[in-house]
Amino acid sequence: MTPRFKSLTWKQTNLVVFTALFFAIAIFVVEIALVVVTTKQQLTASQEELLNSVEQTASNAVWALDDKQTEQTLEGIIKIDNISSAVITLDDGSLFVTASNQPKQFSENYDNLSHFLFKDLNEISRPLYRPFYFEGNKKQQLIGTLTIFYNTQEMTNNLFNQLQLGFIATLARALLLTLVLTIVFHRFLTQPIAQISEAIDKIDPDLPDENLLPMAKAHKDDELGLVTSKFNQILLQFSQTQNKLRKMATRDPLTSLPNRTLLLETLDVTIQRARVHKRHFALLFIDLDRFKNVNDSLGHAIGDQFLARVARILETVVGDRGGVARLGGDEFVIVADDIETPDQAADFVDKLQKQLNAPVQLNEHAIHPAASIGISIYPEDGPGAEDLIRHADIAMYSAKAAGSNQWAFFKQQMTENAAVRLKTEASLHDALKHNEFLLYFQPKLDLKTNRIMGCEALIRWQKNGELVPPMSFIPIAEETGIIIPIGRWVIEQSCKVIREWEKKYNYAIPIAVNVASQQFADASLVSDIKQLALRYQIRPELLEIEITETSLMNDVDQAITKLEQLKSAGFGIAVDDFGTGYSSLSYLRHLPITTMKIDRGFVSDLPHDASIASTILMLGQQLNLDIVAEGIENQEQLTWLQQHNCQIGQGFFFSKPLPLDEFEAQYFTEMSMPLEQV
Repeated sequence: MTPRFKSLTWKQTNLVVFTALFFAIAIFVVEIALVVVTTKQQLTASQEELLNSVEQTASNAVWALDDKQTEQTLEGIIKIDNISSAVITLDDGSLFVTASNQPKQFSENYDNLSHFLFKDLNEISRPLYRPFYFEGNKKQQLIGTLTIFYNTQEMTNNLFNQLQLGFIATLARALLLTLVLTIVFHRFLTQPIAQISEAIDKIDPDLPDENLLPMAKAHKDDELGLVTSKFNQILLQFSQTQNKLRKMATRDPLTSLPNRTLLLETLDVTIQRARVHKRHFALLFIDLDRFKNVNDSLGHAIGDQFLARVARILETVVGDRGGVARLGGDEFVIVADDIETPDQAADFVDKLQKQLNAPVQLNEHAIHPAASIGISIYPEDGPGAEDLIRHADIAMYSAKAAGSNQWAFFKQQMTENAAVRLKTEASLHDALKHNEFLLYFQPKLDLKTNRIMGCEALIRWQKNGELVPPMSFIPIAEETGIIIPIGRWVIEQSCKVIREWEKKYNYAIPIAVNVASQQFADASLVSDIKQLALRYQIRPELLEIEITETSLMNDVDQAITKLEQLKSAGFGIAVDDFGTGYSSLSYLRHLPITTMKIDRGFVSDLPHDASIASTILMLGQQLNLDIVAEGIENQEQLTWLQQHNCQIGQGFFFSKPLPLDEFEAQYFTEMSMPLEQV
């Protein structure tokens, strides 16, 4: 519940009033005390004076037993203020003469108060002695006692009547002071504070520096002026900080381009304008090709310079025809709001790629940029900003799949494919948990003796009772990174199979396992392989690691280090798909490999086009490597390979990949039989 607002002026007035009343009452109490003391002193003196003045007269009257004279004396005494009665008693205690006034009635509380104030002065008495001039005897002789009673209630009443006026005057002064102080405080304190409060309410959070607090002239050199000045400084600093935060929140710090947040805001405005004017515009999603190679080979500093240079190129091409934003990494977005047709978009992309493909010189490095570009058109490819970005992103991936430096328009079929890929990615995670993967084995045969020399482990996915082709999920697994745990599973299962073969047959053949690029780049690969071999107690030479040429070329120095660690531990090292990449020959002599495989693409050309296969065989022989030809499918290919001294081969001509039980039944039970009898 919100507390009720209480004005500072009202609080201040109450404080001053109660303070003034407190001090007025306190002063009044002090005045009462002083007046009571003074009155008692005066009363004591007047009593003494009264007794002195009537003592002789009363003594003479009592000695003469003149009751008339005595009554007159007492009547004179009771006429004095505040005396209620006077009594003369004789020396034997008998009453001689008395005189009194009619007493006034007061309340009991008043009686108690008067008793408290004047209890010791409510009566006085004096002994009366025989006059000394009679009979010439100087010795005093008691003849009676004069007692005078005072009306203390009347005295108290007179006292308070006397003080009442003073109390009213004090109270009036206090109230007048309160009024004056309230006006002064309101004028010089609470009113400026109220004005400051109103000014604070008017502050625009987005533009705080445009609504500074007013500075009252009377308070420029006091605490209130200091507070106002400090608050205005805070507003200015807050405005500066807010501008920095706004820039940080909406701008990419590296390129100063709008980030995703500002891009979405800009797109919303562009969409509203296009909707009103019934116009179209294009959105381009740009992903730089091979940017990771720039970062890995030249360092992140050069990579950042490269991104900043690309941002300037994009801004130059777009000019005032739209806007450029950076989503992060090497991804950029262009909003070309003057493009009306796909043909215009295609012309714009062609011009953009020509500018973008020009070499970029960074320090001593010349970099040749290339980019994959996806295009979506409003409103055909989406009514909202997120739709247009997502669809252009999907089109970019389609362009990248077609090769480097390509572009593609968004098509609805791409969304369906992307949904399938996303569903496959989720299913791959479940497949690992639910043990849906299987290993098939394809034999490697000695081409001279037709005896089995080893096999290659190939993964299969059994989903809902059906086998999913590897090409349907391996590329997705590589893109999403799940290939790393899948690859580790393949290595572990291969180790298990080797151990089982040795237990069952007291014999085992080497198993080759494929390691994807992402898995080879994983820092824990070497330690994982060693630990798995140790856990299952298998000989390292029975496990061969097949690395693709691309994996080796990504980082040659790191690849050499890892391969040397594996080779020194006794594991076999094979280069798969050799000859399909580039720059391999210059590094081949430095790589600690044991086996080189001729890609099936070169084997399929045999015997008509044998130049590359011949070169690879010659290199392998000179480097003392085992050569494996994969993808052998007919007798002509086998004959050529045998004639050119290729040691090992595999392919459908010998056997397709087999489940474990079929592989064991065919090759372990008939290990010594020649191929034509198997």
